[in-house]
Amino acid sequence: MPKDVKEYVLKRVRESGKPVAEIASEHGIPKGRVYKWLRDETTGGSADPQLLRLQKENQLLKQLVAELSLKVRETEKRGW
Repeated sequence: MPKDVKEYVLKRVRESGKPVAEIASEHGIPKGRVYKWLRDETTGGSADPQLLRLQKENQLLKQLVAELSLKVRETEKRGW
């Protein structure tokens, strides 16, 4: 796919407010490819396995911190 077409499609997705499927269909492109372009754009196009692993690990750690924080608050409310 030519880079200028890709950039044009992504610009339309961001600015038009139309669904990705509709824009993809208008250009004869599978909607999955447009979603991949959007994902690559937000991750910097990096498919580095180490980066992806670290991002997953970071998300998991954030979730664990949030859960533990809630448990601490509940414990403090009970007066322990």
